[in-house]
Amino acid sequence: MQEKENILDFFQEVLAEGSEEEKQIIALTKHAIEYMRKRNTAYLSGFLGLESEYLEDGSYRFQVPITPFMLNGLKIVHGGISATLADVTMGSLARRVTGKKVVTVEMNVHYLAPGKGKTLISTSRLLRKGKQLCVCECLITNEKGDKVLSASGTFFILQNH
Repeated sequence: MQEKENILDFFQEVLAEGSEEEKQIIALTKHAIEYMRKRNTAYLSGFLGLESEYLEDGSYRFQVPITPFMLNGLKIVHGGISATLADVTMGSLARRVTGKKVVTVEMNVHYLAPGKGKTLISTSRLLRKGKQLCVCECLITNEKGDKVLSASGTFFILQNH
Protein backbone atom coordinates (compact mmCIF):
# COMPACT_ATOMS: atom_id res chain seq x y z
CA MET A 1 0.00 0.00 0.00
CA GLN A 2 2.85 2.38 0.83
CA GLU A 3 4.34 1.83 -2.65
CA LYS A 4 1.05 2.89 -4.32
CA GLU A 5 0.96 6.07 -2.25
CA ASN A 6 4.59 6.81 -3.18
CA ILE A 7 3.81 6.36 -6.87
CA LEU A 8 0.74 8.61 -6.65
CA ASP A 9 2.66 11.27 -4.74
CA PHE A 10 5.50 11.11 -7.26
CA PHE A 11 3.18 11.44 -10.28
CA GLN A 12 1.31 14.32 -8.67
CA GLU A 13 4.61 16.11 -7.95
CA VAL A 14 5.82 15.60 -11.54
CA LEU A 15 2.52 16.78 -12.99
CA ALA A 16 2.60 19.89 -10.79
CA GLU A 17 6.29 20.80 -10.96
CA GLY A 18 8.01 18.59 -13.55
CA SER A 19 9.42 19.52 -16.93
CA GLU A 20 7.38 19.20 -20.12
CA GLU A 21 9.42 16.10 -21.02
CA GLU A 22 8.60 14.46 -17.68
CA LYS A 23 4.90 15.20 -18.17
CA GLN A 24 5.06 13.70 -21.66
CA ILE A 25 6.60 10.51 -20.21
CA ILE A 26 3.69 10.21 -17.76
CA ALA A 27 1.21 10.70 -20.63
CA LEU A 28 3.05 8.03 -22.62
CA THR A 29 2.85 5.66 -19.66
CA LYS A 30 -0.93 6.15 -19.53
CA HIS A 31 -1.16 5.63 -23.29
CA ALA A 32 0.97 2.45 -23.11
CA ILE A 33 -1.26 0.89 -20.45
CA GLU A 34 -4.45 1.81 -22.34
CA TYR A 35 -2.94 0.50 -25.61
CA MET A 36 -2.00 -2.81 -23.94
CA ARG A 37 -5.47 -3.25 -22.45
CA LYS A 38 -7.18 -2.48 -25.76
CA ARG A 39 -4.95 -4.46 -28.13
CA ASN A 40 -3.36 -7.08 -25.88
CA THR A 41 0.08 -6.25 -27.26
CA ALA A 42 3.44 -5.17 -25.86
CA TYR A 43 3.63 -2.08 -23.66
CA LEU A 44 6.46 -0.87 -25.89
CA SER A 45 4.00 -0.42 -28.76
CA GLY A 46 1.99 1.94 -26.57
CA PHE A 47 5.09 3.87 -25.50
CA LEU A 48 6.03 4.35 -29.13
CA GLY A 49 2.54 5.62 -30.02
CA LEU A 50 2.26 3.38 -33.05
CA GLU A 51 -0.29 4.17 -35.74
CA SER A 52 -0.34 1.56 -38.48
CA GLU A 53 -1.81 1.06 -41.91
CA TYR A 54 -1.68 -1.70 -44.49
CA LEU A 55 -1.14 -0.13 -47.90
CA GLU A 56 -2.62 -1.17 -51.24
CA ASP A 57 0.79 -2.20 -52.59
CA GLY A 58 1.07 -4.83 -49.80
CA SER A 59 3.47 -2.86 -47.63
CA TYR A 60 2.88 -2.05 -43.99
CA ARG A 61 3.53 1.36 -42.46
CA PHE A 62 3.91 2.57 -38.91
CA GLN A 63 4.07 6.24 -38.07
CA VAL A 64 5.27 7.34 -34.64
CA PRO A 65 5.76 10.75 -33.09
CA ILE A 66 9.29 11.39 -31.85
CA THR A 67 8.91 11.78 -28.08
CA PRO A 68 11.32 12.33 -25.16
CA PHE A 69 11.02 8.59 -24.39
CA MET A 70 12.82 7.83 -27.67
CA LEU A 71 15.75 10.23 -27.35
CA ASN A 72 19.29 9.47 -26.27
CA GLY A 73 21.69 11.88 -24.54
CA LEU A 74 22.36 13.63 -27.87
CA LYS A 75 18.62 14.40 -28.22
CA ILE A 76 18.28 12.14 -31.28
CA VAL A 77 16.28 8.94 -31.54
CA HIS A 78 18.14 6.12 -29.81
CA GLY A 79 19.39 3.53 -32.29
CA GLY A 80 17.73 0.75 -30.31
CA ILE A 81 14.36 2.48 -30.66
CA SER A 82 14.83 2.81 -34.43
CA ALA A 83 15.81 -0.87 -34.68
CA THR A 84 12.81 -1.85 -32.56
CA LEU A 85 10.50 0.16 -34.80
CA ALA A 86 11.89 -1.64 -37.87
CA ASP A 87 11.48 -5.03 -36.16
CA VAL A 88 7.89 -4.28 -35.14
CA THR A 89 6.99 -3.02 -38.63
CA MET A 90 8.47 -6.03 -40.41
CA GLY A 91 7.07 -8.48 -37.85
CA SER A 92 3.60 -6.97 -38.15
CA LEU A 93 3.73 -7.36 -41.93
CA ALA A 94 4.96 -10.95 -41.62
CA ARG A 95 2.14 -11.74 -39.20
CA ARG A 96 -0.41 -10.15 -41.52
CA VAL A 97 0.70 -11.97 -44.68
CA THR A 98 1.08 -15.37 -42.98
CA GLY A 99 -1.97 -15.17 -40.71
CA LYS A 100 0.23 -16.64 -37.96
CA LYS A 101 2.33 -15.33 -35.12
CA VAL A 102 5.99 -14.86 -35.98
CA VAL A 103 9.27 -14.35 -34.14
CA THR A 104 12.38 -12.60 -35.38
CA VAL A 105 15.26 -14.98 -36.08
CA GLU A 106 17.62 -12.55 -37.83
CA MET A 107 17.75 -8.82 -38.51
CA ASN A 108 20.26 -6.54 -40.22
CA VAL A 109 20.17 -2.84 -39.50
CA HIS A 110 21.91 0.01 -41.30
CA TYR A 111 21.81 3.40 -39.62
CA LEU A 112 21.76 6.04 -42.35
CA ALA A 113 21.28 9.31 -40.44
CA PRO A 114 20.33 10.53 -36.96
CA GLY A 115 16.65 10.23 -36.07
CA LYS A 116 15.55 13.87 -35.95
CA GLY A 117 12.31 15.67 -36.63
CA LYS A 118 8.75 15.28 -35.43
CA THR A 119 7.79 11.86 -36.81
CA LEU A 120 9.33 8.56 -37.88
CA ILE A 121 7.68 6.68 -40.73
CA SER A 122 8.58 3.00 -40.96
CA THR A 123 7.54 1.11 -44.09
CA SER A 124 8.00 -2.64 -44.54
CA ARG A 125 7.76 -4.74 -47.69
CA LEU A 126 7.61 -8.49 -48.11
CA LEU A 127 10.56 -10.04 -49.92
CA ARG A 128 9.60 -13.72 -49.59
CA LYS A 129 7.10 -15.88 -47.77
CA GLY A 130 7.94 -19.55 -47.39
CA LYS A 131 6.46 -22.37 -45.33
CA GLN A 132 8.60 -21.67 -42.26
CA LEU A 133 10.24 -18.31 -42.88
CA CYS A 134 9.17 -14.88 -44.00
CA VAL A 135 11.70 -12.26 -45.14
CA CYS A 136 10.95 -8.52 -45.10
CA GLU A 137 12.74 -5.22 -45.61
CA CYS A 138 12.12 -1.89 -43.95
CA LEU A 139 12.95 1.76 -44.50
CA ILE A 140 12.51 4.41 -41.82
CA THR A 141 12.34 8.08 -42.75
CA ASN A 142 11.34 11.22 -40.92
CA GLU A 143 8.45 13.47 -41.95
CA LYS A 144 10.75 15.32 -44.38
CA GLY A 145 11.66 12.11 -46.19
CA ASP A 146 15.20 11.94 -44.75
CA LYS A 147 16.30 8.28 -44.60
CA VAL A 148 17.12 7.25 -41.04
CA LEU A 149 17.43 3.46 -41.14
CA SER A 150 17.29 0.53 -43.55
CA ALA A 151 16.75 -3.03 -42.31
CA SER A 152 15.95 -6.55 -43.37
CA GLY A 153 14.60 -9.31 -41.21
CA THR A 154 13.80 -13.01 -41.24
CA PHE A 155 10.82 -14.23 -39.22
CA PHE A 156 9.99 -17.78 -38.19
CA ILE A 157 6.32 -18.62 -38.69
CA LEU A 158 4.84 -20.27 -35.58
CA GLN A 159 2.52 -23.00 -36.85
CA ASN A 160 0.58 -23.74 -33.68
CA HIS A 161 -0.26 -20.22 -32.54
